[in-house]
Amino acid sequence: MNILLVDDALDMRLVMKRTLELMGYNITIAEDGGQAWQYLQNGVFHLVITDWEMPNMNGPELCRHIRSAKFPNYIYIILLTGRSGKHNLITGMDAGADDFATKPIERNEMAVLLRAAERVIFLERALEKKNQHLADANKSLKKARDETLCELKNAATLQMGILPSQKHSGALDFAWFFRPAKLIGGDTFNYFPLNDHLYFFYTVDVSGHGISSALLSMYLSNLLTSATDKNDNKWLSGDGTVIRKTLLKMLQSFNAHLLNLSDHYCTMILGVIDTQHEQLYLVQAGHPKPYLINKKAECVEEIDCTGFPVGLLPDVEYEVISTAFRPGNRLVLFSDGWFEIPYQKGQVITSNVLKKALKHSIAAKAEKAVDDVCDYFSIAQNMNNQPDDLSMLMIDFQV
Repeated sequence: MNILLVDDALDMRLVMKRTLELMGYNITIAEDGGQAWQYLQNGVFHLVITDWEMPNMNGPELCRHIRSAKFPNYIYIILLTGRSGKHNLITGMDAGADDFATKPIERNEMAVLLRAAERVIFLERALEKKNQHLADANKSLKKARDETLCELKNAATLQMGILPSQKHSGALDFAWFFRPAKLIGGDTFNYFPLNDHLYFFYTVDVSGHGISSALLSMYLSNLLTSATDKNDNKWLSGDGTVIRKTLLKMLQSFNAHLLNLSDHYCTMILGVIDTQHEQLYLVQAGHPKPYLINKKAECVEEIDCTGFPVGLLPDVEYEVISTAFRPGNRLVLFSDGWFEIPYQKGQVITSNVLKKALKHSIAAKAEKAVDDVCDYFSIAQNMNNQPDDLSMLMIDFQV
């Protein structure tokens, strides 16, 4: 342990230096507080033993300098004084001294003071090492967090990139909104033509949030696209019976596949729009009911359909719903995250509230209507209060 001994009396310096060296310590001596302060700037000391009364800088002043400085290690201070009384003790403590001794100090008393000092210094070193370990661990965690965040941002960009970009196809206009609760989410959707009058669409909401949900969502999206390719010849016939059977077969296949694939389950709607025969076919699996809008009559209705989520139970029976879908009609599909958004004094959105929002934007074109619905619920202002992924798909049959 390196000790800085500060005393303006030569005989006291020599006696104490010899005593401390015999006790096994490394001793540096200073004639006053000013010289001691210079040594402290250029060396590493663990303990300062300083006299009270000295020229240039006295003991309490030296204490205050030490405590106000930012040394790499804690410096324990023993203040030597011939003074007595509580007032002087308080003055020394206020200046930053750790302990006191009355001059002249005996060897045994000094040994006791030094043992107390060593315990404090040892604890300080142990704490410093622990803090360093924590700092290193935090640095590693921050690096890992930054790398993960960067990967998640890249994944979010990729997830947005696989969402459909086409806004118009034949007699249909498409518009959508998507915002995950985290950087990436479990919602996905798509739509594409099967021929010049048949259009396939789907919306999927995988349980949970984050990476695993997003990966499964993207996987299901690829699976759905692949499934439509395999059934291409059947879609082209445009036969309603074939469309029904194919949708049921697809959904039952996904259910069986997901049961063996993951602990997640999902809700979804699969559908086909036949613009030639002005028919809508869809099968619902636990997803919120879609809305069918007659823009001319300004009528908004829920399509009455029910179904069990995919990936929970084997051999589930599903039902395909078909209804007229004519020019001037609009189909809107929401994920269940919309029903968890706080709305007006903490209340959540209900189906009736969604109907009002849809009717409010009924005259607008699909892309503008999607923006109007988001504005109606102040979605941009609710970014920090979004408990679940949000997705909305809107399809207009143009007049």
